[in-house]
Amino acid sequence: MSAFDGTNGPTLKVQFYFGGSFQTVPVADLREVNLNRGRARADQKVDAGSMSVVFDNRSGDYDPDNLSGPWVSGGVTALRDGLRARFVATWSGSGYVLFDGYLETTDVNAGFDAFVTMTFVDAIAKFSKVTAPALKTTAYQETTSTRVGRMLTYASWPTGSSWRNISGSVVMQKTGQDQNITDMINECVLAEAGGFYVSRTGVATFITNTEKFNRPTQLLFDDSRAANTVEYNTIKTTPGTLQVINNAVVTRGKLKQKTFTYKPSVTKYGTKTVSVETAILSDNSAQKLATYLATKDAKPNTTVAEINFTALALDVLYPDFLSTELLDQVTVKRTTVDGRNLTIYLVVEGMQHKITPDDWNVTYQTSPMNSTRLVLP
Repeated sequence: MSAFDGTNGPTLKVQFYFGGSFQTVPVADLREVNLNRGRARADQKVDAGSMSVVFDNRSGDYDPDNLSGPWVSGGVTALRDGLRARFVATWSGSGYVLFDGYLETTDVNAGFDAFVTMTFVDAIAKFSKVTAPALKTTAYQETTSTRVGRMLTYASWPTGSSWRNISGSVVMQKTGQDQNITDMINECVLAEAGGFYVSRTGVATFITNTEKFNRPTQLLFDDSRAANTVEYNTIKTTPGTLQVINNAVVTRGKLKQKTFTYKPSVTKYGTKTVSVETAILSDNSAQKLATYLATKDAKPNTTVAEINFTALALDVLYPDFLSTELLDQVTVKRTTVDGRNLTIYLVVEGMQHKITPDDWNVTYQTSPMNSTRLVLP
């Protein structure tokens, strides 16, 4: 990866967990790396993140059938499902893990220009394969943090701060379970109007709505090429009325609904409804959630849905860029074609990186940073 020599851009490494530690793949073998994490819109749940790596395989080192290669121990290849791998960028002596996941598929092209494509997925893919066992009678009236932690335990996910970062105090109804654990975690996300994802370093992370306001503000994107800003290639803006939501219905089981309508917005723009299903226990918390959902996006707000930029020659901005996590904040300054100067505050919902030996193209999906807070229980 010639452009990424520690001067024009960070040094980049793919590492396999092999022989009890992370081992670096020869950089000359890397043809392309693609990272995909998060979601396209704030109203979607976060699916498993992925890393796709194209390896030059003229050596045969990345063929799982090659039992004489460097990734073989005791006659068994490590290049099989579940192999842990991570992607690390190093700038100014500091390393930043951008992805941590597990091998899901291997595609071997054995032609004259031999190469292998390996796709790794983060732990959400593991969670999606686990069902919380059915209970004979409903049980576990508990907080969101306790429930999320219990779901992770069903998935045999390790405890400790290196593996879990969980908060939340809304009390959930008793459950009979017999559901996919990601669905049960998502019920907790909706109850808190919060978020759940596996971090770039592999930590299962559950945060509340209030915690979103404590996220770091990272990059400033600007079309003026001002100092300490990132020049974007393209941005996709959305008209404010497209984002308007002014009526909310929160369903908590049969015949248990709480609603709220922000009437001034309905008068101006008509009724636009959002419906959610959750297992919140108290009427009070459900009503607060409905009020929040119907109020936070009740007024038009021109925003940016997508930012595309090149991550080369960012210099002093590399630490902020490499530290950017899902739900962190970024800012866009733009001058419209008719001369208006806008400053738009955003939350990073998703991110894609396409990295080749001489280019690094990045796309962030974003949503508006809203000043309305949800205070529960």
